[in-house]
This record gives sequence, structure tokens and C-alpha cells, in this order.
Amino acid sequence: MNFQMLFKILKKHMADGDDVPYFFRELMAMITSVTEEEWGTSKDPSKKMKDETLRNYSKRGLSKTLAKNIVYRLTPDFLTERINERNETQRKLLAEDLQSYDSTIDAENVGKRVSELMISVIQQSAGLISQSKLEAQKQAQLAFDLKNQYGNYLLAEAENTCPFPGCGRSLVVTGNHKFASLFEVGLIDKHGKASPENLLAMCPGCYATYSLDDNKKKCKELKAVKKTLLARRQIIQMLDELPLERGIVGVVTRIKKLQMQDFEEVSFDPKELTKKIDPSHEHLLYLTVKNFVLSYFVTVREIMMNLDKRGEIDYGSLQNQIHAIYRGLSKKNKNQMEVFAEISEKIHRQTLQEVIYCQVVVSYFIQSCEVFDAIAE
Repeated sequence: MNFQMLFKILKKHMADGDDVPYFFRELMAMITSVTEEEWGTSKDPSKKMKDETLRNYSKRGLSKTLAKNIVYRLTPDFLTERINERNETQRKLLAEDLQSYDSTIDAENVGKRVSELMISVIQQSAGLISQSKLEAQKQAQLAFDLKNQYGNYLLAEAENTCPFPGCGRSLVVTGNHKFASLFEVGLIDKHGKASPENLLAMCPGCYATYSLDDNKKKCKELKAVKKTLLARRQIIQMLDELPLERGIVGVVTRIKKLQMQDFEEVSFDPKELTKKIDPSHEHLLYLTVKNFVLSYFVTVREIMMNLDKRGEIDYGSLQNQIHAIYRGLSKKNKNQMEVFAEISEKIHRQTLQEVIYCQVVVSYFIQSCEVFDAIAE
């Protein structure tokens, strides 16, 4: 089945009187998260011309540019849901019009089958090569074996999120107090070895599409993603090996509980901050840290001193630990924004509190000189 025929049938049963351009946009909204501005029709000078382009797509099929722009960001579940929202009679009539192409389609499975047909059409329009049944079976077996062997490692590496550019779907699902993984393991370079360095955990949609894609540019993108994930994994391992005062949990918890009335009006000038963060190079980081320091520094210092007096934290030890973490990241040639993010994430993992409160703590230690050195003049 081609796009033209599938579009014609769907418009007949789902357009509710809408014209071709309007329904085309509606259909795209159901099947992809890509906005119209990213479809690849931006050369059209007016809405009228864009409408004419969409009419041509409905008659001649999707352009390769459009298909390639959306093929990795498809949302078939949404299209399935929209079809399943129709009443049984509507679904039955839609199924009957499709049965000449697939006799297994009925009112119960028509939503899922239409989504599958749409994905197949878009993949073909994007120039992705279909596999033979034997090739598909071999690939499915390889993916199964790789998932059993490396799945847990790769899932942790990706932090339970599909690392494909533009995706970000969760690789785990929860429900009824149960946890289940929802991912596949695929080769980045399909001509390379099946080693951890050449593997990625992907959501089923990205895996299925990439398995058909021989685009060298996409392979290069995934190699860059893998390089970033490997570097991130190394940093996490290094940081996890560095101790952090257990009392930091109490510090962050107290910061989170602060109310407006807990802040006294203080005159505090973080004048030393520009000696550590150059606003002309790290403008956003400078503003973020400055705002946290102006708002929280005096109050956080009071919290830490009180906890230290009560023996709930060892403030001197905490200072040394934060400084050691900074030194470790500095030796890895991490820039200031990366250092700020990694230390905040380290505190987040230990306290399980929102990252923004952890950033308040890191900002405190930047001002108190445990994080960042003075900029060389």
C-alpha cells in the first residue's frame, strides 16, 4: 500500500468534512512529534503554496525529505488511540476498506494495523530498505542475544531513556506496582563487532527504523551519542567512588523546606564570583549561581553551621569532599557548566531531592571557594 491510497481511505473515514490540507496536518499531528516548520516545506513562500504542497503529497506520496525528517520521531500509539476512539461501526467501515490490502484487519485491530501501515509507508518514502523475512529473523535473534548479554549495562548507560537524537522515550514502563523494560539492543556500526562500545539500548521504534537505515550520517550521530554516554558513565563511576558526607541529605532537605519568611533581608554581595566564573564566557552559569548565592548563601551557611554544631554533619569534611570532587572533574577537563551539573547530580543521587535544590548547595560551595579556582589573569 502507498501513502496516497492510505491517506484517501483515512480521510474518507476520519476527516469529518475537513479539506485535504487540514486533514493532512491533523494526520501528521497524530503520527509524528515533528512540527510543520520541520517538515521540509519551508521553501514555500505562503500558506497557500504550502497547502498546494500538501495536496500534492496526498496525490503523489510523501517527499523523501519529509519522510526522512519524521521517520525517527513517529508516534504510532497516538494514531492508534485516535482510531480506537471511533465507535465500532466507524472502525468496521474503515477496516472493510483496508481488507483488500490486508485481510486480517478488523474493527478490533484496525487502529494498530493502520499505524503499522503508516510506519511502513513512511519508512519506504524515506528510502529505508525493507528486510527479507530471513534477514528480519536473523536480526531479531541477534537483538535478543545482545539484550540478554548486555541489556542491563546498556540500559543503565542510557539512564533508562532512549538516547536516539530527538527521541527521549522511557525504556522502562511501570504499572500495577510492576516494572518492565521496553527496549532493544542494536549495533551502531552494523559492520562492526557486537561489543559494548558498538551497542546502544534503543526504544523499539528507533531500533526498528535504524535497523533499516544505512545512512552513514545517522551512524556518525549515534557514534557521537555513544561517546558522550561512555564519558558520562566514566564520570559517574569516578564520582560514586568519592565519598560524600551523609549529612548532606539533611542540608538539602532543610533547603527544600525553606519558606519566604525564613529568609532575612541581608546585604550580601557575591563580589568574588566574577573571579571564578567569567560572565562573558559562562553568562547563564554566572547568573544562575549569582541568583542562588544572593538568595540562599547566608541561610544555607546558617543551616550548615547549626547541623555541624549538633553533630549531624562534619562541615570541614564536607568542604574537603566537595573540593575533592571538583578536583577530580577538573582533571577530566570538564568545563565549568559540566562541573556544576555533575556535582549537582552527585548530590541529587545521594539525597534523592530535586536537582534545583542540589544546585543551591553547589552554588554555596562555589562562593565559599570549594568549587572553581580563581580565573588566571
